[in-house]
Order: sequence, then C-alpha cells, then structure tokens
Amino acid sequence: MRITRRWPVAMACLALATACGGGPETPAEGASAPRTSTMSEIDTPTPVPTPSPVPASEWKPAGNARLTSAAALREIAATGPRDAWAVGYQRSAEDREGTPALQHWDGVRWTQTAVSENDAWHLVGVSAASPSDAWIVGNARGPYAAHWDGLRWRGWHPYGDAEDYHLTDVTTGRAGTWFAGRSSTQGLIARWTGRGFRTILRADGQFLSITAAPGHVWAVGSDVPASTNGPEQGMPMIWHGRAVSGPEIQSWERITLPEITGGVLRDVWMISPSDVWAVGGVISPDGAAEIPLVLHWDGTTWGRAGVPVSRGGLQGVTAFGAGDVWLSGADDSQPGRPLFLHFDGRSWTASYGPLLRAWREEQPYTASHLVRVTRVAHVPGTSRLWAVGSVGEGDDEDDFVLTRG
Repeated sequence: MRITRRWPVAMACLALATACGGGPETPAEGASAPRTSTMSEIDTPTPVPTPSPVPASEWKPAGNARLTSAAALREIAATGPRDAWAVGYQRSAEDREGTPALQHWDGVRWTQTAVSENDAWHLVGVSAASPSDAWIVGNARGPYAAHWDGLRWRGWHPYGDAEDYHLTDVTTGRAGTWFAGRSSTQGLIARWTGRGFRTILRADGQFLSITAAPGHVWAVGSDVPASTNGPEQGMPMIWHGRAVSGPEIQSWERITLPEITGGVLRDVWMISPSDVWAVGGVISPDGAAEIPLVLHWDGTTWGRAGVPVSRGGLQGVTAFGAGDVWLSGADDSQPGRPLFLHFDGRSWTASYGPLLRAWREEQPYTASHLVRVTRVAHVPGTSRLWAVGSVGEGDDEDDFVLTRG
C-alpha cells in the first residue's frame, strides 16, 4: 500500500520567464519602494464553528468532462451560459507528468480540445473576455500560452525551453492580457503586446494570480522563491500596477503587509479599483496544517477578513458585485466536500458541495478522500456559478465539475 503524508492544498508553483517572442524585456516602469499598508484585523479572527451535519448541497454535478484517469481541473472561466472553458491535466501519476486537458462548455455538453503534450503537460490558467477571445497558460519543458479567436487556438512558447520558468495565471479583458508566473528565484509579470510577450516586472518571490481592469493591475503570491523548499517559510506578497497618465500601467509598488508568516495568496479578483479580494492560506511551520487567509482592499487599506472556517485553505475567488462575493477551497472538518464561502456585503456563510469521496480503509493514499483544489467562476449575465477541481492525489486523483444556480 502506498501511503504518503497528507499535505494541505498545495501552493501552485507554475511559472513565467524573461522577455518573450518579439518584445524585449524591460525593467518595471515607475517601480517604487514597498508601501506599508495598515491592515485592519490582522490578528487571526476567532472562527465560527463549521456547521455539522452539512445541509443538502446547492451545488450539483454538471455534465461530464470525460477526462481520463488521474485527472484534475485547475481553473474555469465563463463568458455566458453557453460558453465556458476549463483547464487542467489527465493521465498523470507518480511516474509521469500527464497530458493537458482543455474542455469547452457550449450550453449542453463538455467537449475536449486537443492540446499537444509537447506544448504543455499541465494547463493551469484560463481567462475569457468573449466567445472569440480567450487565453490559456500551462507548462512543460517551458511555459506555454495560447489564444482562442473564436475559430482556432494559436499557441506560443514565450520563453523557449526554460524549465525553471513557469506561467501560473492569465487575465484578459478591457485592460489587455496579463500573465503571472515565476522563475526559480523571482516572480514575473508580463503582458501581450499584440505581437509578442513583454516582461514588465520582476520581484523576489513568485506570483500565483493576477487580475486587471483599465488603469490597474494586481498580482499576488508569496515572497518565497520557487527554489525555496516550503511555502511556510514565507509571507503573502501583493504588487499593484497603475496608470499615472493615459491608459498604460506606468507605476508599480509592492504593498508591505504586516507579518503573516506562512501566508500565501493563490487567487485575486478585482470588482473595482477600490474593491479587491485576495485569498489563500496560512501554513503552519511544519506544513501539517493550514488556516484560510482572506484579504480585502477598500481603496485605502488591505484588511484581513474573518471567515467561518478554522482549518483549511482557499484557492479561488470570484464576484458578481460588491455584495455577492464567492470563495472556494477545502475545509479540513468536511473532508471530501468542496468548500464555498459567500459574502453578502455584511457577513460570510459557508456551504459545501456534495461528498465526492468518503474515507476508505484500504485507500491507496492517506489523502485519497480529500478535496485537493476547488476553483470557482461566475457566469456573466446570470446568477450561476461553476466550480472545478480535484479530489485525491497521484494516480488516485479525479476531477470534478459542479454548478450552482
């Protein structure tokens, strides 16, 4: 029997590189020294006990992504009820990297689009602005990015076969297309110029997620480089880019937060320039436990929000508006069930997806029954939500797709 130690939800360690196809790398324009943000409620809030037993779930399985064994979905993006993209991997195991998974929802069913494993072993990020404008990112021997124009996917290897560079996230929309990632020692932010990729910022640590709107870019992660063994040694990292005059992002600054040792931010969502959410976890020094970490920007300061879960980690955030924010992740007290947290503008409510797996005495891994990752996305123009992720690990990992509303 293969038994492995259970670790908390792993921090995404996927990457970016030096200047890519066409555009020369330049230093960050207008980069400034770190700015200290007075964080409210920085002490760990007293959690509200997780309700038990769990009420019937409002989240239901949605279609069948038809992935092949040892599979996971890592992110989903939707532009409407008949257009959504989900990315991840399949055929993965302890002794092989696996092959990329790219799924499309047309309002009726999920269909798979082929992506060569020569381009990416795993796809890790997706963003869509319209049915004819979507981007995906992934990694193999080097980072990979591809664009959907409504008819076909066109891909690039922005940094060649740079194995120590990874792309971790992409965002596209009215503010253009931006990428987050890392090398072995630094976090990287790049953008699509229309003809190539240009590295805009390098910072010690690693970036795991990025969000943008006209005049603003926010990127989050950890100040621990990928080459460092263990996210528990670092603290959360937030960088802000903004336009000073005109539409171009010209000024970059790192927000210096009070110490949250062991903290890492895995996802960020901007509702408006004065309403930004970032989520992740605080990992114990021995790596055996994690508590949720939720930070909020109100236009003046970053504050820490207390949520009704005491043990577990968060990986996803999306919002319909300021009074309708959704987070996703895992709650240690409800193993096998995806966790969802809803903020209505005043308070938080925890809910759960269906039980995906129960503990089995002879399961191949100690974590085979645990939710590994849960990501969430809203469907514009509706009240509907998508959630994707995986349960289990190694060659005992399975993907899931859920919907609400």
